[in-house]
Amino acid sequence: MAVKEVMKREHKPRSGLALGGIGTGWFELRKDGVFYNWNIFNNNPHGTGESFPLAEDSMLFFIVRYQEKGKNPQMKLLQIDQGYEVASIPSHYYTFPWLTGVDEIEYEASFPFTRMTFRDKDMPVDVEMEAFSPFIPHNVKDSALPAAIFNFRVRSKTNNPVDVMLMATMRNGVGYDVPERLYASRLDEGRGYKLFESTCKMDKKASSFGQQVVASLNGQSSYYLGWEHRHPYYEIVIRNPKLPNVDDTAGRNMTDKATGKQRAGARLFSTIAFSKSFKGKGEAFDHSFVTSWYFPNLYSRETGRLEGHSYTNDFADAADVARYVIANQKRLTEQSRAFHDDFFDSTAPAFVLDQVNSQLNTFRTGSWLTKEGNFGIQEGMTPERPWGPLATIDVGMYGAISTAALQPELDKSMMKAHMRLRNEQTGSICHGIQRDFTQNDKREKVGHRLDLPSQYVIMALRGYFWTGDKEYLATIWPSVTEALEYVLRDRDPNGDLLPDMAGAMCTYDNFPMYGAASYVASQWLSALHCAIQAAHALGDEPAAQRYAEVLEKATPVFETKLWNGEFYRLYNDAGGERGDLDEGCLTDQIIGQWANQMVGLDDLLDPARMRKALRTVMATNYQPDYGLLNCRWPGDAFLHDVDKDCWSDQANTCWSGVELAHASLLIYQGLVKQGLEVVRNVDDRYRKSGMYYDHQEFGGHYYRPMSAWAVLNALLGLAIREDFYRFDPRLTDASLKLFFAFGHGTGHYSRSSTKKADKIAIDVRTGTWTPRRLELGTAVKSPARVTVRAAGKAVPQKAYTATFDKGRVTLDFAKALRIPAGKGLAVTVE
Repeated sequence: MAVKEVMKREHKPRSGLALGGIGTGWFELRKDGVFYNWNIFNNNPHGTGESFPLAEDSMLFFIVRYQEKGKNPQMKLLQIDQGYEVASIPSHYYTFPWLTGVDEIEYEASFPFTRMTFRDKDMPVDVEMEAFSPFIPHNVKDSALPAAIFNFRVRSKTNNPVDVMLMATMRNGVGYDVPERLYASRLDEGRGYKLFESTCKMDKKASSFGQQVVASLNGQSSYYLGWEHRHPYYEIVIRNPKLPNVDDTAGRNMTDKATGKQRAGARLFSTIAFSKSFKGKGEAFDHSFVTSWYFPNLYSRETGRLEGHSYTNDFADAADVARYVIANQKRLTEQSRAFHDDFFDSTAPAFVLDQVNSQLNTFRTGSWLTKEGNFGIQEGMTPERPWGPLATIDVGMYGAISTAALQPELDKSMMKAHMRLRNEQTGSICHGIQRDFTQNDKREKVGHRLDLPSQYVIMALRGYFWTGDKEYLATIWPSVTEALEYVLRDRDPNGDLLPDMAGAMCTYDNFPMYGAASYVASQWLSALHCAIQAAHALGDEPAAQRYAEVLEKATPVFETKLWNGEFYRLYNDAGGERGDLDEGCLTDQIIGQWANQMVGLDDLLDPARMRKALRTVMATNYQPDYGLLNCRWPGDAFLHDVDKDCWSDQANTCWSGVELAHASLLIYQGLVKQGLEVVRNVDDRYRKSGMYYDHQEFGGHYYRPMSAWAVLNALLGLAIREDFYRFDPRLTDASLKLFFAFGHGTGHYSRSSTKKADKIAIDVRTGTWTPRRLELGTAVKSPARVTVRAAGKAVPQKAYTATFDKGRVTLDFAKALRIPAGKGLAVTVE
């Protein structure tokens, strides 16, 4: 009878959560139990060494050996195996029929945790695994550990006694691209653990030099270091409930007959295991493994400069990393889980939370964090190569929202790097950073891009607004004014106080714009707004006055030149060299308003016009079967015509980073239904594609979709500027609870509403919150009385003033409150 099966697209594992810390390199666990995309060795594409050639499914794997009383022993690989090779054994169905992959894996991923349940009809136990690397907001060191934790639970499902051995195996990949090397292994044990370290004797300056570690968190664990072939290793394993505690690493180093020199053989594996016996059904044990790595020599491919890794400042080697993780496992787990659980402890729609959460994966897949503390996220990446430089300003305008919210020290580090790399003679800003933090990216001839100065100003000053770091502001301020003056002096030839485009010179680098362009000019207006506020904070009143005068004149020019009655047109070059108008409806036409909303600055343009423009964008650019297209023109059919020589269609495509940012702007502007629809569309598309953790644009693992964090802020109507906070939720539910991050911690906003009163609580989950001015949206129609409690104590009414205006209550405190983690602020509006 013919073999008949149904293959569904969802069966193919295409993406998964990454394991590893910020800037440490990473590997990816997908739903088949295989670890893909090994990028811990400073190798291409994440690093600059040679591409990694070793088989992905043999680099790290777990096996359960079991033997029921009265039955022969068996082994199950905790993967859906590929058929030709399992756990490094070729043709296993022929040579080793007692070792196969499991029948079924139940998979659940939610950053930073991946949970799997492994089931097999022949296996007398069920095995659960939780895999994660620590991620703790506002804690860079513990979020940048080159390590992963694997927590297992093994439970018996038979009344028959059964012996179980849970084994972790890692292949030595050190020096994968260096022929002259010798394998070396080391065993270490301490209180409650036993670990092995795999390394090579080789050139210690090579990019692939370092160590790998696997630790078993039980001092009674057994081991077999330095095996290569199924004989004798698997023969020993199948016959014994424990490993023999041997090190045969020396046997993996071969003598070259031609030269007489020793060198490493083709491959080396090492295994560590924990054994336990069950007496009956329902009995279970918990056991943990830790993997860590240490590859200090991260070089720039272009210049050869040693960039290194931040983790080398804190640890001496991979074993040192493992011991730190083991000693702090409880805290690292609890704090990572607390962030995850706090994030999802929310009444926001589940698909919103899932989509925002999924984009945090890029903190790992794209990030560089060097020994000197320089930080940047790779613009894009596929398994074959990186795409674009690090820390591209135009993409960071969107994606850096997540960094600024959750790891603001890294965000400020990135902006300081751009400050150092600016053109000090002109004030112009570089597009991206070459993989050498002393040089901008010279391969891309895009330094003329006209969105970069405004984006730099917005991002640099947001780093101050969200943290209140005056020292940082004083450091960055000269570069901010230089960037603004560069535009006024060199990029406004017609003198209308708006930057003048002259072709494809912004992030939309495949359709040209001329003269006043809404995308670039709206960001320019926002940059002016930001600069005025920052100048006041520094006491630089001449600068504040100058930029206020520019803004006052530039804003009506924007309105006059770009408003066409329905939306803000793509560009207006009337009177310029081309002398034309372009009535393209760009989704991003008022992105400057988005930037203003998140720091609580005034409306950029006429509010009624902006809302009408946003409605027009949804009516013309949003197509449910495709998504939110970047741009549409009058007369377009279902797609815009594309020139036959077009190298990349950017108009008809959907950039999910733009979609998610625009969705948050819609929500901020009260178009909540439309904004949520856009988020749902993105979420559905990427779920269906199987690329949920790997959004595509210029390469994969793209930086721009980290803009998703802004959706959380928008739902809360959150604005942060120094010690001013606005909470004005766009969801109208009588009972709300929403998670947020601020410059020094995280918290929950909750509200319970009746016709006569709003009870609002802000609970600080981590860090210390120090607000001095609060604006709180309220549904109470005619509020007349406010009471405040902070950190469990009533705040005397003489300590603050309360004003009421248009559905908001503003509280001004005589001095900033100081509310630590575990405490909160309670406000009742009646």
